[in-house]
Amino acid sequence: MMDPVALFFGTRPQVIKASVLRDALAATGPVVAIDTGQHYDYSMQQVHYDQLGVRAPDAFLGIGSGSHAEQTAAILTASEGWLRDHPARIAVVIGDTNTTMACALAAAKRRIPIAHVEAGLRAADRLMAEEINRRVTDAVAHWLFAPCARVADVLRQAHPEAVVQNVGDVAHDVLLKALPQAPPPESVAGYDSSWHGQFVYATLHRAELVDSPGRLRGVVESLNRSPLPVLLAAHPRTAGALERQGITLGPTVRRIAPVGYLESLALTQAAAVVVTDSGGLQREAYWLGRPCVTVRGETEWAETVELGANCLVAPEHADELAAAISAAASQDGAGTWDRGAYGDGGAARRIAAVLGTTSQGPFKASR
Repeated sequence: MMDPVALFFGTRPQVIKASVLRDALAATGPVVAIDTGQHYDYSMQQVHYDQLGVRAPDAFLGIGSGSHAEQTAAILTASEGWLRDHPARIAVVIGDTNTTMACALAAAKRRIPIAHVEAGLRAADRLMAEEINRRVTDAVAHWLFAPCARVADVLRQAHPEAVVQNVGDVAHDVLLKALPQAPPPESVAGYDSSWHGQFVYATLHRAELVDSPGRLRGVVESLNRSPLPVLLAAHPRTAGALERQGITLGPTVRRIAPVGYLESLALTQAAAVVVTDSGGLQREAYWLGRPCVTVRGETEWAETVELGANCLVAPEHADELAAAISAAASQDGAGTWDRGAYGDGGAARRIAAVLGTTSQGPFKASR
């Protein structure tokens, strides 16, 4: 029997994506699921296991929080130890987190071929934590699974030695599978049924915004002036920053704890506008036909902007946010954009088909 595929993940979005990858990979051969524990409290992680009916991981590394260096080092050490003790045919990593890069490096050092799911996305800020993680992972991966044609073309130019496949976005697979399970928005604590869909669903979590007192204050002040009531699902980092910095939410901004994936889909589908700095929520709004305002100066998901589903407001121009919300809410033809930029919902199946047909073991010399 051949060695298993080792599927590594550790954060909220990765648990969600791993839920479909694990099943698809298991249909073609043995797979072992390893959760590093980068997100480790119930609201950030375990709730997604419960909601999506995901089996418990085969291994849990229990890393927890820390600085980028501390966390990356801990994941690298723990994942290397796991790979030393458990032979793996391929290591699969997802996205752009510290788990992604650390597990990829551990596999590379042990000469285990790496498959990077959601490869090739790029930001202009080369020192952004996620960008560092992406570039390092793409540099050591053998299979680069891109979410769209534009990204695949870039990867083929940058990494001619790698196997590049445009498979679509695994997050789309998950959404299509999970959407029938989404609850009514009225079941989400903090939602006000009197809004009748005329509200903003907002999330903010990126360090570049939340850890900058001036930027965060400017964004919140603009949310306070929103023409529609705002439901802000506050990531723990955001909630802590608001309290430390003494930033006050206005009477039309209602703060709630982070919500589960299914509740987030329900709120996205019900909202008039989504405001976020999350790449995942940008795409979910795009697929669900809801206008999005992204609080960043750029987005890796450029197609959402090109198709009219998304607009950008840089945090340093936060005074423009309220007007952008108003424009998005009154947008003609909202939701009529082409929703096929990131595939048809069959990404996990395509990835499994590629990896399931290879018997390639650890590299002996070079690719």
